[in-house]
Amino acid sequence: MKKNAGMLLLIILLFALSPLSAQASQDLSSTASYVRRVAGAPGFSERLDWPILALVGAGKEVDDLIRIREQQVRRGELFNSLRSTDYHRTIVGAVAAGKNPKDFGGYNLIQSVKESQLPSGKFGDIISGEGEKLINAHIWGILSLYVAGEPIPNSSRALSWLVNNQNADGGFSVEKNMNRSDVDMTAMALLAFAALGRDAQHPAVKKALDYLKSQQQEDGDFSPWSGGGPETVAQVIQGLIMLGIDPAGAEWTRTKGDLVPALLRYRRPDGSFSRSPGGESDFIATYQSLAALGDLQRGVSIYTLLHRKNAGFSDLGPGHRSFSDVSELVFRMVLSGYPDGTFRPDNPVRRDEFAKMIVVALGKESSAQLTTTWFTDVPVSHWANLYIRVAFAHNLIKGKGERLFAPGDTISGAEVMAILVRALGVEPGTQANSGEAWYEGFLRIARDKGLLYQNFQATRPATRAQCAFSIMRLLEQF
Repeated sequence: MKKNAGMLLLIILLFALSPLSAQASQDLSSTASYVRRVAGAPGFSERLDWPILALVGAGKEVDDLIRIREQQVRRGELFNSLRSTDYHRTIVGAVAAGKNPKDFGGYNLIQSVKESQLPSGKFGDIISGEGEKLINAHIWGILSLYVAGEPIPNSSRALSWLVNNQNADGGFSVEKNMNRSDVDMTAMALLAFAALGRDAQHPAVKKALDYLKSQQQEDGDFSPWSGGGPETVAQVIQGLIMLGIDPAGAEWTRTKGDLVPALLRYRRPDGSFSRSPGGESDFIATYQSLAALGDLQRGVSIYTLLHRKNAGFSDLGPGHRSFSDVSELVFRMVLSGYPDGTFRPDNPVRRDEFAKMIVVALGKESSAQLTTTWFTDVPVSHWANLYIRVAFAHNLIKGKGERLFAPGDTISGAEVMAILVRALGVEPGTQANSGEAWYEGFLRIARDKGLLYQNFQATRPATRAQCAFSIMRLLEQF
């Protein structure tokens, strides 16, 4: 894993979700530090997969933790070769840490999960492909393949099995044929529905959402008999965000609060979470809450990000030379694909687009949401106004002429390198010699720093794939 691999820039909201408050952002940092400290302590013996996922979502390095986890798998510790859910969570942790789940701890975990699927579409309770009782085994079989970017085999039957085992009240139980619904399991089912490509308009999803609403109390929490506590609230938050639903929206706000304050009421001063307000620290409650806080901060599910990183695009798969750089920047929410599933790596990049790329890549977004009126061709209503203001304020990008920015112009290779060199803070050494083009000083430093992309031409427009290469080489130097 490279120096910055797995570090998320927790800024852009991809959905129309309410941003986390400054207080909740602070909660994310302190909670992440608590989980990292506990999980990395000598002699720690609990399962590391879910803490790894939550820490990656919070921008923490987990290289040492995933090495420990792989050693555990090799030794068969906290990894039962019969129990399918052990395979599922191990895949999730490995993928989150940037490891190959097809060769982890001596196992091809992906193949084993695929082979565990029964003719009904159900992922077996046992990894050998037996057992059709545990609903969570089915849900996490779907999720584990989804985060790894693997197509869900027999997806229509997998969906049908899930729908057919939904209770009359819209909820889901821990086991098949149980009548009593469980809030946590129902929220988990939302993740599986989303992974199978279903949204909030699907009838089964609607029923599940209605059940969850019926269980929510006036303080935003859930009734104790159906779950309740930070783990339940966190799971519901994650399920909603994966469906693109705002957990702080009107539908999920009661007279005394919504899901976010309901979660934070369990937080202790040291960043940990307890199972009851004011209670003792609980590690499971803490890392599950951390996962939800990370989703809230980004406005997008960690499962969705991992899927985007590993699934690739129809025109840019794992065999493409730019796949690694593009997938990492997609994971960091610096880049995104198009609605038709393409990335279009050879498309030229515009100046407004690159302003957004560099600002997000460097984590320089301003929470003040201030706009610029300096450039006459960048109205306040322009989609990139905020990014242009920040890039200009940090001296990363210059205008073109008297108060002009030319947002729709393509950005040249020389302009890209000038911006990246400025980001390194070495602009004072970029003066061009007499008779040279203005950019030659920048190019000398860019060449020395390894920023130049293949087939670089100073005056030609830079493409999306070329920009991805150079931005990643920049980020590796911080």
